[in-house]
Amino acid sequence: MRRQPRRHARNTMHQPLVSIMMPAYNAAPYIGQAIESALAQTFSDWELIIVDDGSTDGTGDIAARYGDPRICVLSQTNAGESAARNRALAAMNGKYVAFLDADDLFLSDHLRLTVGRLESDHHLGGVYTNGLHCDETGARLAPLSSRRRGPFEGDLFEPLVRASDIFGPPLSVVIRREVIRKHDLQWDPAIVIGPDWDFFIRYAQFARFGYVAESTCLYRVHRSNITVLTGVQKRRASLALCREKTIALERFAGCSLETRAWVFYDLLVELLDGQPERQAAIISGPAFQALPNKEKARLQRLMASRAIRTGEVEGEYVTSWLAASRALDGADVRGAALAMLYGLSPGACRFALRAIRYSNDHAEPVNPLADLLREPITGRSETQ
Repeated sequence: MRRQPRRHARNTMHQPLVSIMMPAYNAAPYIGQAIESALAQTFSDWELIIVDDGSTDGTGDIAARYGDPRICVLSQTNAGESAARNRALAAMNGKYVAFLDADDLFLSDHLRLTVGRLESDHHLGGVYTNGLHCDETGARLAPLSSRRRGPFEGDLFEPLVRASDIFGPPLSVVIRREVIRKHDLQWDPAIVIGPDWDFFIRYAQFARFGYVAESTCLYRVHRSNITVLTGVQKRRASLALCREKTIALERFAGCSLETRAWVFYDLLVELLDGQPERQAAIISGPAFQALPNKEKARLQRLMASRAIRTGEVEGEYVTSWLAASRALDGADVRGAALAMLYGLSPGACRFALRAIRYSNDHAEPVNPLADLLREPITGRSETQ
């Protein structure tokens, strides 16, 4: 029977200012360096909650070797990253929550700079910093900012709704625990890829963010990252769930048309392609119906176009999307051409759309009819 790492006793008379959560699964090669980076902080008023999520490589045993009373090691049967984060959250005592995955590193001033900003500006619910990518050996690579939009400050709800590239890894973020408790926020175990994105979207409904330009952390990129190991279908399912949860939020209706159109394009055309029942449920929902008719028409045309090209959905769904698109925007030339060609010959329509895809990929010209059906490569709203 595998020996369970012990839970270190903590001094309950002192409540630390910062609680650091560390979910850990089979991170034996890296977790020692991660813990050492917490111990090396110039700011010392913290606790580190490590949750060993059913590791089989001795991760928990390595964590348990550290005798610092600020470190608490918990163990559980493997239940995934979100469950481990929720377990850590339930054990926390700090005013602020910081994030340190078992394969990443804080630089020495991470907590001093982030907590200092939060302590000096009580209107902020969180701060995030710059940082650096590093490889398996710890060699430093491109900054986190090279893969981000922004930086942004203030109300980040809409930028986060648009895409997950505001913070990147949670490593760079520190937030207030009182906001989490007040709104009963947790990580969703059903989401394998993007649970932090989903969490921060919901957190950002209630909090404003500041930005610290200094690089304060190292995000390790290696072959056992969950984002590398997760299959395409599971990734799409997780991201689709993130999108579906977002459009159900009350604040989503207040986002710009540009952002709402992009979210629905990503969900309906990219992520749920081949799942017509879920697509149909979403387009009948209040958030989609609140879009202008022209936008609803465009999105249903794009859904039909993708379904015809891939051949994953045929018949009544495609016909209904094309009919709805034509009814909502009778002036749409692309919609008219697509409906006409599909009505004459679904096979010829599929051939034309695949020719367009090929020409987009190879920058080659296509025939005039196919050119008429061509969509902007990004699929973005024509109002953008």
